[in-house]
Amino acid sequence: MDSVLYKPRNEEIQIQLRRYRDVLALNGGMVIALSLWDVIKVFIGFFLGEETIAKIIGNIMSQMDESVINPKYENVVNIIMWAVFLMVILLFSMALFLYHLYIGLNAFRAGRQTAKKKRSFYLVLTLLSALFAVFFMISNAYSLIKGVDVSGNVDFAYFVMETTAAINYVSILYAAYKIRKLEDAGSKKR
Repeated sequence: MDSVLYKPRNEEIQIQLRRYRDVLALNGGMVIALSLWDVIKVFIGFFLGEETIAKIIGNIMSQMDESVINPKYENVVNIIMWAVFLMVILLFSMALFLYHLYIGLNAFRAGRQTAKKKRSFYLVLTLLSALFAVFFMISNAYSLIKGVDVSGNVDFAYFVMETTAAINYVSILYAAYKIRKLEDAGSKKR
């Protein structure tokens, strides 16, 4: 009866490798999902924050006198400024999404072992993202404590999301480290 049962080779190392690869792939997908939050956060900041696009454009328009812009072209300049601001925000949001997509896809591919060659630059970007997430988490905690937002809802949501992102990035770094150590241990055993 014992011959029927499955007995894997290097079972402990293989089980741990599979576990950490799953963690890496799952967290890579989570980075991509959280990138949508970062894009939403950019739009919230510019449309609902203290310095909205309307206020910025209003300040710029009020500082220009009639010698710079003819009053009859004020609406055209206002529309052009709105278009430029929206294009800049969209380009920044796209760059932000692509940045997180690069990290997430590389982590996912490393976890699923579908990458054609091993890349480690995404780990450097993950470390930078983790540092930024911790910085934003501390900043949001400070805003919550100081009570900058009257309702506190926005600051609390930012804090929760930044904490989630920081944990996610640290988890990617830890899983990649453990995979490398386990692969080294497995190759020494053979």
